[in-house]
Amino acid sequence: MNKKGTEKPIEIFVALFIILAVALVMLKLFQSQIADKQKELADVQQETKAKELREKVELACAEKCTQASNNGCNRASLASLCMYGSHRVLKDNEFIDLNNNNKPDYDDSLLAGIGVCEDRLYCFHMMGSCCAREISAAECRLILKDYWTEVEILKPTGTPPTITPGDVTTQLNALVPSGSCPAPAGAPTGMRWDEQDSWTT
Repeated sequence: MNKKGTEKPIEIFVALFIILAVALVMLKLFQSQIADKQKELADVQQETKAKELREKVELACAEKCTQASNNGCNRASLASLCMYGSHRVLKDNEFIDLNNNNKPDYDDSLLAGIGVCEDRLYCFHMMGSCCAREISAAECRLILKDYWTEVEILKPTGTPPTITPGDVTTQLNALVPSGSCPAPAGAPTGMRWDEQDSWTT
């Protein structure tokens, strides 16, 4: 019996097996590279969209400031600016994805360590001043308190205009909520913007 004749098919089978194994490895590497490229492209698209939405909100806030200036920087105009933000500019399902994870949640990059909710970014988060006045959460609290006192929204019938800290808190929670994102596990407590700036205290 020819021994070489019986070894030939085995050698062919082994060669084919090696070729198949190499092909599978190469295919896996190719698929991995494609997946990495797809993820990289998706990340770039998310970052681009977040940038566009942020610019859209910033432009709307700048226009709101211009309106306030045109109105003589009165309390009503400044109060309107303080209550204005992404929720009034973007569509219901849109948000500024600051941390690029494709979901509206807590982020602390916008305010350098202070947390915000991506579904509720206000003009005072995205601009420094208007009408030669600082525009921040703490300053907007004072602006809104002055405005609400001025128009006597909270004035009991038959009494002079008064407003208590509790009244301010009620109004702020109702009209300018901080958003719907819990702080991530392990994050320090009291680091969200409304907690830092005594928003509702």
